[in-house]
Amino acid sequence: MNLLNKLKRKKDQEDKHEGMDPNDMAEPNDLIGLMRRGWAYHSHGQHEQAEGDFRNALKLDPESVDANYVLGLVLKAQGRNDDAIGFFDKALNLIKAGKVDDKARSAMLRRLSLGHINELKKGDWDLHTEVWRQVQ
Repeated sequence: MNLLNKLKRKKDQEDKHEGMDPNDMAEPNDLIGLMRRGWAYHSHGQHEQAEGDFRNALKLDPESVDANYVLGLVLKAQGRNDDAIGFFDKALNLIKAGKVDDKARSAMLRRLSLGHINELKKGDWDLHTEVWRQVQ
């Protein structure tokens, strides 16, 4: 099977999970399953259930940048801003510690985490110095 067919098959399998009702999903027992169902709960506005899945994911891997970041999103959606800032900060510290191998992904997650923190603290993403660099 060539690479394009493998990629298409993987995409088809992933598409089956999109839009799934998280309440119909099997009880996850691993990090990937908890993250998948947590995102499904979050996308359906079921923030308390999402929070539970992401906290359980962090029990399995406390250094998961993704779980820390998305828990910050869920807490922000619940209006628990100080708690959210704490998880965005933890994601930033893990990124600084090199826990994300892909440099582009690391930079993206860093900017997103900073943007959410700035929005919660200042009311503005205030990332102009992060995104735009003056050419001299």
